[in-house]
Amino acid sequence: MTPPLPLILLHPYPTDATFWDGMRRHLDPERAIISVNAPGFGDQPPSPGWTIDGAAAQVAAHIDTQTPNGTAAVLGLSMGGYIALSLAAHFPGRCARLVLADTRADPDDPATRAARIVAIAAIRAGHQAEYLAALLPRLLGPGAPPQIHRELAVLAERQSPAALVGALSALAARPDRRPDLRHLDMPTLVIVGAEDQVTPPRAARELAREIPHAHLVEIAATGHLSALERPDTVAQHVEAFLARDPTSC
Repeated sequence: MTPPLPLILLHPYPTDATFWDGMRRHLDPERAIISVNAPGFGDQPPSPGWTIDGAAAQVAAHIDTQTPNGTAAVLGLSMGGYIALSLAAHFPGRCARLVLADTRADPDDPATRAARIVAIAAIRAGHQAEYLAALLPRLLGPGAPPQIHRELAVLAERQSPAALVGALSALAARPDRRPDLRHLDMPTLVIVGAEDQVTPPRAARELAREIPHAHLVEIAATGHLSALERPDTVAQHVEAFLARDPTSC
């Protein structure tokens, strides 16, 4: 019997690969699952000046060395979605199936880029706690329970200032991926929380409209970090997508 396709998980900002621990329990236990940390997060050392495309190249190297056939399904959420899109564009042979959760293809607008620069200055000045206190509530839906807020706070607060600064710089400098979308020919699932304030459903609809073999799932009463708020629901959609015959995707 052919083993299930390995699944690469790419976490959102400002968390690390343990973000996926809750969802992993709802995935096929026979599936090889590899959670990859972005530079500076989790067990990865800081890498000043890292880029989204550079992180995608590192993920491609993980797939080469850690999967039997040098290919995998790739799920990226938010920042992880930007990396997944870059991987799919530059290393399509490594990405057999693509799941894009709560992410977008367009680059930062001037206001968002300016806000990231302000955030970098605040973190460097020692105000990481205040910055996170303002940011984290926006990443969850209004109905998210206190336990989920606490879990997110633990994930975010253990990241180093260097990790946050490096990621903010990479996010602000990421390229416009919209011209690549029509060339992505792998089966693709787009997931978005209906109450996502950061990459709202309209951004997900653009992805699903422009990627040739894409299917859109909108999860009700859920914010930006859909896999943290609804790990069972997201896992169910992912497993159903991975189980489909490629010709029906």
